[in-house]
Amino acid sequence: MKKTLLLLLVILLLIPLSPTAKANLSTKKEIFSMIQGAFQVQVSLSERTRTKEEINDLLNPYFSKAYQKLFWKENVFEEKGKFITYGSDFALFYIPFFHYSDKSKVIFSPESIYVFEFFPATTDGPVGCEDHLEGVLLRKVDGGWKVDEYLYNNIPDSILKKANISK
Repeated sequence: MKKTLLLLLVILLLIPLSPTAKANLSTKKEIFSMIQGAFQVQVSLSERTRTKEEINDLLNPYFSKAYQKLFWKENVFEEKGKFITYGSDFALFYIPFFHYSDKSKVIFSPESIYVFEFFPATTDGPVGCEDHLEGVLLRKVDGGWKVDEYLYNNIPDSILKKANISK
């Protein structure tokens, strides 16, 4: 009986630690924290193979179902009945390598939050790129904010104007 009560107590203590979608994101710091958590989850998927359910449980607090579908299609591979992601220099639908500083722009609109940054051209490594804007769009989904869209040079002009960025 004591073991059962102890086990139940431990489970109840751990439940609040499981991540859930953030109901309120009102500061840059809160938004950056949420996005960094989302990125860490994505990176963790390369550590070992997992079931579909395990991966979905990890992604659900941070990403909309539509975004998860795109991420799965582009980055998740089956290995002996389980699933894993592989490293890449240019993997689509991963959270960008933000500086999480003044370089990272956060623009609130009535139904969404745009988080993006300018990335200069690079020729280092096997994959090069031109100057570009990269980011994510957060939307309220099921009562909480989640990453819903990957942005690559497709940020609306009205949002760029609010961030004092010209094309």
